[in-house]
Amino acid sequence: MERTLTPYIAKDLETKMVLLSGPRQVGKTTLSQALNMKLQYLNFDSEEHRKIILGKTWDRSLELIVFDELHKKPK
Repeated sequence: MERTLTPYIAKDLETKMVLLSGPRQVGKTTLSQALNMKLQYLNFDSEEHRKIILGKTWDRSLELIVFDELHKKPK
């Protein structure tokens, strides 16, 4: 199912960073993964992903990097 916001988000991502926020379990992660872009999904709750985020070693050649739960990162 395509969401109404999907084409607007995809267009905005061509020129800027997009922040998806909202209550838990409303589909923010699902929406980001459905953008049909080459992406890396990193969740700060995952120890493996947290090491990548803190070390800033994500794959910069991809079209999109999704940071989930990043608000839990100190500072």
